[in-house]
Amino acid sequence: MIEIKKGKEPKELLQYRRQDFASYTGMPPEVKKKVLESLLLEQGHLCAYCMKSIGTGTGDKEHRATIEHCIPQAASAEKERLNYKNMVAVCWGNRDAHSNADKSCDAKRGSLPLEQQNMKMLNVFDGRTLADIQYRTDGTIFSDHSDVDEDLNKRLNLNCEALSLKECRHQALQALQKIINDKYPNKTAPKKYLQKLLAHYTAPSENRVPYSGILIAWLNKKI
Repeated sequence: MIEIKKGKEPKELLQYRRQDFASYTGMPPEVKKKVLESLLLEQGHLCAYCMKSIGTGTGDKEHRATIEHCIPQAASAEKERLNYKNMVAVCWGNRDAHSNADKSCDAKRGSLPLEQQNMKMLNVFDGRTLADIQYRTDGTIFSDHSDVDEDLNKRLNLNCEALSLKECRHQALQALQKIINDKYPNKTAPKKYLQKLLAHYTAPSENRVPYSGILIAWLNKKI
């Protein structure tokens, strides 16, 4: 997970919100599509939580995006449900799975009782709350901070075995290491080159590298 910088809300959402009796559930499909497109652009087409690649297509569940409310809809007034600053784009999260243990991201979070859905610590809009997130080289995401670890694993299930999230992060890290080893075989890559890579993975982009959270963390350790 990495910090998300919110941009301006789409004008279509602003116009809709000004209508009498506007509601999130009643939002016209064309307005919701514009909101989702805007969220995807500011997130680089990555899920706000697991960081897999997502888009607006409806046919491929593997990469289908949906809108998540950071403050759950069931726990907020209509004004907050229509607040763009409370929205992120997330993956499908295997929400059709029979077992909640096989769901991730907002699908897993939404399977919990309402009183357990609010994050204890993590806030994707506040990088300070993400500082305690760590990764093992096998792709495991975790934290020594109990509240952060609870958010990562109990609420979001970001090590979900059914979705191979650990393996996906592991493969992303191996791909980065291969790039470095191919460029600097049998020797240590210079710090300047690692800093260049770090700048690439942290730079805003319409299409960021999937699972770049583990890449950024690994490069920061090396630097």
